Amino acid sequence: MKNTVFITRTAIFLALALVFQIYFRTFAQPVVGPLVNFVLFLTTMLVGITSAIIVGSLTPLIAFSFGIMPLFPVVPFIMVGNILMVAIYYFISKNSPGYLSTFLGVLAAAFGKFLFLALAIRYVAPLFLPQVPPPIVQALSLPQFYTALTGGILSILVAKGLERVNFKKETF
Repeated sequence: MKNTVFITRTAIFLALALVFQIYFRTFAQPVVGPLVNFVLFLTTMLVGITSAIIVGSLTPLIAFSFGIMPLFPVVPFIMVGNILMVAIYYFISKNSPGYLSTFLGVLAAAFGKFLFLALAIRYVAPLFLPQVPPPIVQALSLPQFYTALTGGILSILVAKGLERVNFKKETF
């Protein structure tokens, strides 16, 4: 029973992330980025880190298959960035109880994702791609911090709103 619940919840969050990615792709990174990061943070909060890692690993692959991310060699970097973000958030927010640790977790996670992707796209990706297009370098740099931070804050607000209506993680 527990595995069925986990799979179902993970599928729901993956579907939500895909809806954001596919149907809002015309709005590009300023809208889609925060929404996908929102789903990753909320998945971590409501289902757990394993579920968030699954969602964070599949979304870049699906973005590539739909032509949203045009360069396949960049996909693994985005996957690792997503995993790093949810892991940083999870360990900070779970190991330091309190509302402040949730905000610190989001801030550190957003910075960690940004730092990893900015360094990877500048120094590691050129080992696989002779010329990384400047728009890709730009998209995987500072905007990653803003989109992750925005998604994280949005997830905190939604999680807080769910608490107010007596939503319990265990009943989801």
